[in-house]
Amino acid sequence: MTNRTNYQEMPKKSAENSTQANISEAYSLSLCEMQQMERAMEQLQQDLKASEYRFRNVIEKNADGIAIVNKLGLICFANPSAEALFNCTAEELLGQAFFGNLVVEVSACDIEMATDIIPQVGKTEAPGTRVVQTEVEAIRKQKANAVVEMRVVETEWDGEMAYLATLRDITDRKRAEEMLWLYDRAIAATSTGVTISDATHPEHPIIYCNPAFESMTGYRRQEIIGKNCQFLQGSDTDPVAVEIIRQALQTKSECKVILKNYRKDGTTFWNCFSISPVRDRTGKLTHFIGVQRDITQSKQAEEALHNSEAQSREQAAQLAAALNKLKTTHSQLVQSEKMSSLGLLIAGVAHEINNPVSFIHGNLAHLKNYTQDLFHHLELYEHHYPNPVEEIQQEREEKDLDFLAEDLPQILSSMSVGVDRICQIVQSLRNFSRHDDSQMKPINLHEGIDGTLLILNHRLKGNGEMLPIQIVKQYGELPPVECFAGPINQVFMNILSNAMDALDDANSRRTCQEMPENVSQIRIFTEVVGNFVEIKIADNGPGITEEIKQRIFDAFFTTKPIGKGTGMGLSISYQIIVERHNGELYCSSELGKGTEFTIKMPIAH
Repeated sequence: MTNRTNYQEMPKKSAENSTQANISEAYSLSLCEMQQMERAMEQLQQDLKASEYRFRNVIEKNADGIAIVNKLGLICFANPSAEALFNCTAEELLGQAFFGNLVVEVSACDIEMATDIIPQVGKTEAPGTRVVQTEVEAIRKQKANAVVEMRVVETEWDGEMAYLATLRDITDRKRAEEMLWLYDRAIAATSTGVTISDATHPEHPIIYCNPAFESMTGYRRQEIIGKNCQFLQGSDTDPVAVEIIRQALQTKSECKVILKNYRKDGTTFWNCFSISPVRDRTGKLTHFIGVQRDITQSKQAEEALHNSEAQSREQAAQLAAALNKLKTTHSQLVQSEKMSSLGLLIAGVAHEINNPVSFIHGNLAHLKNYTQDLFHHLELYEHHYPNPVEEIQQEREEKDLDFLAEDLPQILSSMSVGVDRICQIVQSLRNFSRHDDSQMKPINLHEGIDGTLLILNHRLKGNGEMLPIQIVKQYGELPPVECFAGPINQVFMNILSNAMDALDDANSRRTCQEMPENVSQIRIFTEVVGNFVEIKIADNGPGITEEIKQRIFDAFFTTKPIGKGTGMGLSISYQIIVERHNGELYCSSELGKGTEFTIKMPIAH
């Protein structure tokens, strides 16, 4: 029995030893695999850190601002370029509302995303359209706002859907585009012909011409582009002038000549032609700018004067008088053209300002109503839920809702006052720049005077050196007066500007103690006298002498220093009132007591 029992226990011990050996072998294998996995994990972590370092390095050194916005519209991340763009640190940006707070849409485009954070602008047919690119206005801290090109794409942040916004400051580019547009409009509006030729081509073909050049030559733009200015020359064109032009093109220098050219219809005109080379930043010649001025009338007058030198002294005197009159008329036409161009420019600026201001003005009332509704809604919440949770109570104290409720309506009221002021200025600019001079129309002269004063308001205000100028209005009951509104406003501008110049000149000679005792004042008096209206504009300046008063309406006569007056303002004003409106314009003055201009015009023609 003992042997049998021992024989039965031997297999059991052998099985136990085998199991222990298997467990030991499995443990060794598992331990080895775990060590391999740990080394792989360490390698993965190192690779991940290196990848994250490269990613952050790219983001932080990117010249474009980059911000990540969560689905609630709050900033979760901002790179250094974004900090510089908004003039804030990353800590200040984190948690701020992005859309509608830091960036505001400035251009109309279709925007719709699967969130309420970015408001929709315009209409879209299919929902869920992704924003690819748009222009926005970046609200910057303690700096002027910037125009920004923004790209938005979906991304993921902390396991949740978010938006990656890339921001590029294009303010300088926008300003450059605006200046280029203004330059183009200025060239297009000038009465002088302007062409641009390609200097890199041996034939120097024309690549641009303004409308004045088309009008001067009779050719259309399509017929001019690709040619050079030789196509205007004829067989009798001065060869010396042509050689001067050729030499200037070869030597890449400036020149100015007078030569005979031919229009498309075969008629001739005298062209005062000048060219100027244009070089790029490296000094390489790229273009030639040509300026053409039709001086046919002046040339004919000079030829007539030259031919009349052999005639009698009386004829020479008559010709000189005619030439002087021609020059005066030419100068008046140039001045009128400048005022017309200025009027068009002012009208354009007023129109461009009026559109956004009208939009703001029209929405201020709605904004005020919406704000009142929101505050009323908050009051209802406070009334029915007087004990909110601690987080809401803390947020209310941090945001100081009581102050917001008190200050926001005042801000809206101030904005409304400012918009009304802009509307008044725009209306004054539009009234002043009226250029519908094809026929007379009944006009409210008081509106013209007030509009002119509004434009000149910056000169009426005092500064550190001069006291303000006081305006005293004594308006009578004037009916609408038939006149040309634009020229009449020009008369008001000329007379009021001269009065302000006289007062400023007088104040410059006074001491600081004398200025308060002699308040600068301009009085404007209007009344009806029979079938005429009479407007008197008087100042309490130093006055003028009798000799100056006799010549005050002469062309080119001025008492101002060189560069501050052309002597054409009152001459043109006299022409507008007397010749165009059959009225009267005269001046009365006494030294030491001021000067008064009286305008008298018929009510109806």
